[in-house]
Amino acid sequence: MRKSVVIVGDSPLALLVGRLLDRNLARESHIEVIHLTRDDSLVYAPHITSLLGKHSFPSKSGLYNNVSCRRTTVKQINLIDRRVITASGVVDYDSLFLDLTPSFLSPEITKISQQASRLINEIKAKINSGRQVRARVTFAGEDAMSWQMALALSSDVSACPVAVQRALVVQAQYPNISKLRDFLAENGVVSRKSVAPLPGLTINTPTAPLKNRLVRGALLDEKDNFVLRDTLNPEGHPETIIVDSSNRHQQDLLRVDQTLAVQIKSNMERFLAGDRQKSISSPRSSGILKGQNSNFVWIGNLQSSHLRAKLISALDQRFYRQLIV
Repeated sequence: MRKSVVIVGDSPLALLVGRLLDRNLARESHIEVIHLTRDDSLVYAPHITSLLGKHSFPSKSGLYNNVSCRRTTVKQINLIDRRVITASGVVDYDSLFLDLTPSFLSPEITKISQQASRLINEIKAKINSGRQVRARVTFAGEDAMSWQMALALSSDVSACPVAVQRALVVQAQYPNISKLRDFLAENGVVSRKSVAPLPGLTINTPTAPLKNRLVRGALLDEKDNFVLRDTLNPEGHPETIIVDSSNRHQQDLLRVDQTLAVQIKSNMERFLAGDRQKSISSPRSSGILKGQNSNFVWIGNLQSSHLRAKLISALDQRFYRQLIV
């Protein structure tokens, strides 16, 4: 009887797991691997260095040979029945990987770009008519994607006439990392708390593909986070591996995610073979931000905006290019 392996997720991590399965497990005639995602576009945040420019994202489905990639919205998951309920139908599974990393989808990025462009045009029109104007674009999320989007817009604004630069403030929710706060400030992104309220545009935080409470049969703690074993399985459900959103807001380093993907893929194979799963080591918070003239990298407590950041960023970019070829 054919077995079904399902991946749910929008972030690069879900794709990395899918690509590992695509090479071997998905080639087996008795195994079907399905990737359910809200967006067929692969969004790698450090690649977004301009918000107003054109964006070209690789197709996830085009990066698979044996995995079926389906664009849909997941409405609910029933762990007891091993069933994923989507906007386009029901998908049953034998093994499930649920990646709840919050993500901006490519249509959302396009919409934000259009809104920001419209605001800048309005500012230019008011300045040309001799009117005084002050406005802001605020990125509300305290996460790597929001910071990168803010940096990208700040870079765009720096290329505008000086009058526009003075009129438009780019704000973000500052992190607790002091060096990162300094990096954002040096690149024209100010704290949302440091400026008096102004009219403008607020960009909400990126979202996960599914709210935790819509995963029926999983145990949640008082903060609505999943209670997981060291194998990332919910109690009583060895067929399911979950990466919770609570640890993923400040994570976008591909090479670090690849180490996690390898462990997840191996445990999915162990479960299907009837073998005992191994403990999964969750990576430390790690990410890359690209500013106008430099990069900032953090891996756990290691923080750098100099040569080391440039090297780590270059290696991650090379990994990304190899991934999408």
